Amino acid sequence: MKVQKCPLITNPHDPRFRSLRFLQTPRGRSETGQYVIEGIRHLARAVHQQASIQSVFFEPSVLVNPFGQKLARQLRRRGVPAMRLTLSLYMRLTLAAEPQGIGATLRQQWTTTSRLHVGPNTIWLALESIESPGNLGTIIRTAEAAGVEGIFLLGEQGDPYHPAAVRASMGSLFAQRLIRCSVREFADWARSNGVCIVGSSPGGLMDYKGLRYSWPAALLVGSEKKGLSELATETARFVVRIPMHGHCDSVNVAVATGVVLFEMSSQRAIP
Repeated sequence: MKVQKCPLITNPHDPRFRSLRFLQTPRGRSETGQYVIEGIRHLARAVHQQASIQSVFFEPSVLVNPFGQKLARQLRRRGVPAMRLTLSLYMRLTLAAEPQGIGATLRQQWTTTSRLHVGPNTIWLALESIESPGNLGTIIRTAEAAGVEGIFLLGEQGDPYHPAAVRASMGSLFAQRLIRCSVREFADWARSNGVCIVGSSPGGLMDYKGLRYSWPAALLVGSEKKGLSELATETARFVVRIPMHGHCDSVNVAVATGVVLFEMSSQRAIP
């Protein structure tokens, strides 16, 4: 198979470079439905999960890892549009602490409640207004590890395709189904599918380990600052808390989500 030519981008005003920069902004991701990933691990995971890769970019003097070089060649042979960046342009683009010389643009993947199959023993996750991209990406990574089937993003806040969220997800973003909907739409979906909603809040009446979870189940988590809204709390059949020691009254939302999810996962494994 003939490998297409790979243009060298040298001008910061080149539309192809400007489009990459545009995708690093909320407006760019919203208007195009695409986003940028960086790094060999993220790109390899995207390929493995058959994510919709739109284009690849690289800088040869930085891309010294043999596996990364092989990955770039494979994508080019598959016909994925590719571009080389000069070192100065690449360094203006990269957000990585340790740049690896390669990245890609992908199409965002969203699904709808009508396309979800709810198995009898499944765990779901709903996030209401998570503000920190780093927290959101960490939660997505944790959700995959705990066996979550899909993540609902309630309301307009929370961008899983923000560069910081993508990095923190460590590739789990490509393996997770994402659904954007309102609190009421989520509640209607749960009701029609027999999903038990369990809220997590420092003000919950039950210890998270004291509850015998019903299946299928969905964990509902609120924002870092305000927690669950009144409307979201009303949708939950139970609201659990994580007991605190010392002078702490709460823990980071990503930590709290992981603690409860793994408790739910461990109970699900019990016959």
